[in-house]
Amino acid sequence: PWKSGDLSTDESVARENISGFGNTTFHVGWIPDTFSDVSDRRFALVHIDVDLYEPTRDALAFFYDRVAAHGMIICDDYGSALCPGARKAFDQFFENRPEGIIELPTGQAIVVKAS
Repeated sequence: PWKSGDLSTDESVARENISGFGNTTFHVGWIPDTFSDVSDRRFALVHIDVDLYEPTRDALAFFYDRVAAHGMIICDDYGSALCPGARKAFDQFFENRPEGIIELPTGQAIVVKAS
């Protein structure tokens, strides 16, 4: 159902929406091209909201080993009928891993990293 431009967001709008939170950094670009900017870091929380299968899969592949034990990975689009690729990527990625996927009534899903 998506066509070119449907999933784009103006960077200034995104910056304005989170301006009150502080301690935020934007890495503008395509997934996974921008991941090298943070390849040396560990994370307590990773929030994946990219709608589609391939970038969700790529984000999981990159961030999973960098998430601290008991850290969380959130999939924003897990329960969305408009974004079936996000669920597919999450389900496939965690199929043979120890963590269970916790589906929320909001349509999101959370995984708590085992170790």
